[in-house]
Amino acid sequence: MWTLCVGAGARAAGYSVLLLAFLLGGCARRYRVEGLVLQVDAGQRSLVVSHRAVPNYMPAMVMPFQADTRESLDKVTPGARITFTLLVHGKRSRARNIRVLDARNEGVEGFRFPTPAEKLGVGDVVPDFGLVNQQGKPVRLSDFRGRVVAVNFLYTRCPLPEVCPRLAATFLSLQRRFAGRDLTLLSITLDPTYDTPNVLGAYARSIGARWNFLTGTVPEITAASRRFGLIHWAEEGVLVHTSATAVIDRQGRLAALVEGSSYRLEQLADLISQTLGN
Repeated sequence: MWTLCVGAGARAAGYSVLLLAFLLGGCARRYRVEGLVLQVDAGQRSLVVSHRAVPNYMPAMVMPFQADTRESLDKVTPGARITFTLLVHGKRSRARNIRVLDARNEGVEGFRFPTPAEKLGVGDVVPDFGLVNQQGKPVRLSDFRGRVVAVNFLYTRCPLPEVCPRLAATFLSLQRRFAGRDLTLLSITLDPTYDTPNVLGAYARSIGARWNFLTGTVPEITAASRRFGLIHWAEEGVLVHTSATAVIDRQGRLAALVEGSSYRLEQLADLISQTLGN
């Protein structure tokens, strides 16, 4: 946190600045805020954010913020991870310098993953697709119309604990937290050649997962993943891939897209609660 004040020895030309600072509550305090966007209303210049703890100011929580300009929200959508400066004058505050974090490229230096042309935008209707679950039964996205659906992408041989295993552990927590609610979880493999229904079934049982793990042909998996902005390819025995978790509303529209895998569990849970309507 840092504070902006005007010196007591300001000349006459600076008196208006001093008066404004006094009327707004004295010194302006500034805090750096980082969080995940739950809701945006560009017309009202407002956004709701599930943010991390702000040192010396407030704990992690869901809070509404007022942006300083409407234009600063142009690229901000539900699911985006952002950082901004919170400027506080007494009881009034506003968010300035809002920046969307490039979570698709987190942990990667010197290379930028391309964005698939098929990538959907928030608010778009998600085209139906059909895959096969760990019991070998056909599953279509349209089967869950009327429910909120969360979709992630992983593969069972993933060697990086901070990526696929973390995504699976996050869904496991959501399975417990939203038990009995109208939320459906779907995990789609990025390695359909190896991840057969039997392999996915064994993986699901090993972690206590009761949601659908889906596989299909390589073209089917590629088509589904690219709609949510994923890029993946095989390299030296492993899959190189981006990460994304999609939240689809009851009408089949993309409600939010959370890119990367280093978001907090509480943030995704807040986003799903927002989509569920509570």
